[in-house]
Amino acid sequence: MTTPFMLTQYFKEYKRLGGKKNKKVYGENLEVFFEETYDIFIDGNTIYHKSREEAVKSVMKWLRISAYEFNLIFESVDNVTAYT
Repeated sequence: MTTPFMLTQYFKEYKRLGGKKNKKVYGENLEVFFEETYDIFIDGNTIYHKSREEAVKSVMKWLRISAYEFNLIFESVDNVTAYT
């Protein structure tokens, strides 16, 4: 879903925000983030999740990350290419 160039841009922003994961792990987490949040966040489509909150919880559970780490991922994308 993400081009190598955009992954690099998102990762730079993630690190600037204080993210600690390496690029490989960040990229894997980013793919899950997009997979779980895109439909509800961008299109408002409730086919997979009934709400944004449900999608966020799904990402956090799947990746075993904190809300803080989720927000780093979200902000790294949103700051580079407005996500919502």
